[in-house]
Order: sequence, then C-alpha cells, then structure tokens
Amino acid sequence: MTDLSTQYLGLSLENPIIVGSSGLTRSVDTIVRCEEAGAGAVVLKSVFEEQIIAETEDIQAHVANVTWHPEAAEYVQTYSRENAVEQYLNVLRDARKATTIPLIASVHCVSAGGWTEFAKRLENAGADAIELNLFVLPSSPKRSGAEIEQVYMDVLETLLPKVTVPISLKLGSCFSGMAQTLVTFSQTKLAGMVLFNRFRAPDIDIENMTLAESEPFSSPMEYIHSLRWISILSSQVSCDLAAATGIHDGDAVIKQLLAGATAVQVCSTLYKNGLGRIAEMKDRLTAWMTEQGFETLDDFRGNLSQAESSNPADWDRVQFMKMSLNMK
Repeated sequence: MTDLSTQYLGLSLENPIIVGSSGLTRSVDTIVRCEEAGAGAVVLKSVFEEQIIAETEDIQAHVANVTWHPEAAEYVQTYSRENAVEQYLNVLRDARKATTIPLIASVHCVSAGGWTEFAKRLENAGADAIELNLFVLPSSPKRSGAEIEQVYMDVLETLLPKVTVPISLKLGSCFSGMAQTLVTFSQTKLAGMVLFNRFRAPDIDIENMTLAESEPFSSPMEYIHSLRWISILSSQVSCDLAAATGIHDGDAVIKQLLAGATAVQVCSTLYKNGLGRIAEMKDRLTAWMTEQGFETLDDFRGNLSQAESSNPADWDRVQFMKMSLNMK
C-alpha cells in the first residue's frame, strides 16, 4: 500500500497537494469542495492590507466632504477597516468548523506592523499556519538588492517572535543572490518557503495602444523554474520547501518531490480542469510509486536533487550546449 502522507510546516497532510491561495479558496463553500476533492491542505485567499487601506481611504475621502464630528469620522474609518478584516476572519473561523484538513491563512501586507497584527488575529481565528505573501519589485535603480532583502528580514524579525503557528514565506524569484538569500531566510524561525509566487504582469494592447492584462494562469512548462531551485536548495535550507506555479498534472508533482519538495501548490490547473484534477494527480502519484516500488514519499523525496545527483553541475548549467531540432 502506498502512503501519500507528508509533514509540511509541522502539519500532517494526507497528501502533498495543496490548493494555493486563489478564488478557489475564497469562501467556506469552495474550501469544503477542495477538501472533498482530496486536497491535502488549502491556502486561503490572501487578505491584502493594501486593498483595505485603499478602501479605508475612499471612506476617508467621502467623510472629508461631509460635515461630521471628528470622532464620528474616525469611527467610520476604523469600522471600514475592521469590517474588511472581520469578513476574512469569519471565513477562516467557519471553514475551520466545516473542514478537517489544515487551513493555511495568507496575508499580503505593506507594513511590518500590519503583518504582525493580521498574523496574530489569524492565529486566534484558528489558522493552522500562515503564509506571508511578500514581494518587493526590484524596479528602482536607487535601491540595492541588500536593501530590498532587508525588507523581508524586517518583516520576519518583527513577526516571527509574536506568533506560535508555523509561518511560511511565498516568494518571487527576483533575488540577485537567490541561494544565499533564501538560506538566510530559512535560518530564521520560518517553517517553510514557497517557490515561486505568480505575479500580475501588465501587457500591451497594440490595437488600442493601452495597457492590458496578461494571461493570469500558468502554463504546464513553468514548473521547470521552481524545479531547478527546489533541487538546488532542498538540501541547504533549514525549512520545508513547497513548489508552486506550473504544476498541472501528476508528473509535475512527482518531479518536484524527486527534486526535494515537501509539498506542491496547485491553482491554474484546477481553474482549467476542475477540482477533479486533484484526484487525477493523486492517482498518478500512487500508480508511479507502485511501479517504482516506493511505499512512502520519503522513499524517493529528493533522490534527484542536486545534492543527490551524480552530476550536480547539470542543475547549475544555464546555456544550451547542443540541441538537435528537426525543423521543416
């Protein structure tokens, strides 16, 4: 009998397939459906401090045009922010009552203080773990890589001592010294890191000469980017690694586990193929393990990581040296 169970962030998962933060995990109903479909865990849709601030500022602008007592205006502003946060917390509380799988809350904040406040309230509302959705776009030539990386460290140093549930960090890939930076992050009290987040990227509409939205879903080949870094880092970091982006089928799940991933997060493939895709992935993983004679994930996890490779340099090589293409 094959055993698909795994430990991720110190949590017991029946299988390594996690539904990533998205509209699929926005409500209690959809979270329950994810559990029924066989997900090992879910990451709730992120609560965005930036969005809450924007909504509060809209209220503030409206209040500025109304002759109200200052205390009343402050009350309305505070109520708007609190109401937005409570809506998210209520989803978490109700989902905790309706499900048994681990529920990982997700927060995206723009201030170190905001991270701490949200994290504490999510912990108290029943989150089994918290995923920090943090990214600083290195777009300013006046800001060094070290300054940007310090933003992450400031958040971690502020938040980690103040919560008791496991904390993971979902990251982008824009670091000049990827390996050193992520190893440094892992040496804090982080329980895990997720490689990599998929961000909004603006496109251009050449007919209307305007900015447009790009494709929101990943493609099946995008898994190879995180695969390289999972393989390189899985033996070097001091925390769990989850793979994300481009994981569309069971084969991609197997590859990430062979590279050393503890778990995988899926999203786009569920939008494209439905929640039934989770069962298909699990069936493929089970069948492959049976064919290979593996009983547990630990029997093969990391077997093809860089640390276990007979030719570790293959994971570092970035140039095509020789390729035969049949073109007509």
